[in-house]
Amino acid sequence: MPASAARLGFAHGLTSLPRAVGVLWRAPRVLLWLAPPLLITLLLNVAVFYFAFDWIRAGIAGLLPASGWLASLRTVLDVLGAAVVIVLLGWSFTWVFLVLASPFQDFISAGIERAVRGSAVPDPAGLTGFLRSLRQSLVQAVVLTFFSVFFLLLALVPVVGAILFFLWSAFALGYSFVSVHSGRTGQTFAERRAFARRHLGAVMGLGSIVTATSLVPLANVLLMPIFVVAGTLLHLDAAPPEDAAT
Repeated sequence: MPASAARLGFAHGLTSLPRAVGVLWRAPRVLLWLAPPLLITLLLNVAVFYFAFDWIRAGIAGLLPASGWLASLRTVLDVLGAAVVIVLLGWSFTWVFLVLASPFQDFISAGIERAVRGSAVPDPAGLTGFLRSLRQSLVQAVVLTFFSVFFLLLALVPVVGAILFFLWSAFALGYSFVSVHSGRTGQTFAERRAFARRHLGAVMGLGSIVTATSLVPLANVLLMPIFVVAGTLLHLDAAPPEDAAT
């Protein structure tokens, strides 16, 4: 669709997910580029969760006895500790996956575009294109990390803080997955910001699902390929075919 003149809304971001499943079903070879970062992230997720929860549980055990009325409080704290670990790991390992996927993102986006448009798509631009994409991704990562730390501290405020943190996470994660394709097309950080402002609804639609999924152990990692494809589809929807491959 000639979407360069149209704003992509929240519903468009949501519907990109079933469309992404369809793309992967038709072109499973795209998963070859996603498999290495996916497997590494999955292993790290399991290992860190195991050791982090064990460390928290040991700390709680050192503070409270295992018998008496305090034993019930200890059980409650164990459950809360596990919940905190799940939330923090689910959120942080989404970023880990994106970092690990960055060396492959040009190939990923090219493969998805070929599967969707069925037209000739230029191959990734080799080392030069990789370094350009890496530079843009680093700038993006620094900015998003700075704001994420701020909103993480803000999340300590009851109710309001949690809502603001969810909204920020939805934007930041949605933006990060949509920008996978913008690296190969050579968009600057300023152009990526302009894209996110114009199509904020779609970015938030995708990002809200990513954020909610980050609360589900393992599912947050296993669904990453779908999120990458969905973000690429949104970026393709917002540009005419002749512009997407430049």
